[in-house]
Amino acid sequence: MALNIKDRETEEAVRLLARRRGLSLTEAVRHAVRSELDKDELSEEEKAQRVAAGRARMEEFYKKYGIKPAERSMTKEEMDDAIGYDENGFW
Repeated sequence: MALNIKDRETEEAVRLLARRRGLSLTEAVRHAVRSELDKDELSEEEKAQRVAAGRARMEEFYKKYGIKPAERSMTKEEMDDAIGYDENGFW
């Protein structure tokens, strides 16, 4: 069975994910789709519990290290820049 992606943006995103993770294109698509499907399988209560647990862990981390939480969230571009990603993966 074949899947023919004719959308340039989607193709570029799959190629970028594959490069960053060291996966084949097929594996990159499989992992991305499976990740999204797994999220859908969680109930709203489970999602809320995960978010609350994550926030509690972050609060503990902030207190432990005396960190003041950021005023705003970083954009994807800011995160990529901080990590060292560019359009070709790591720079």
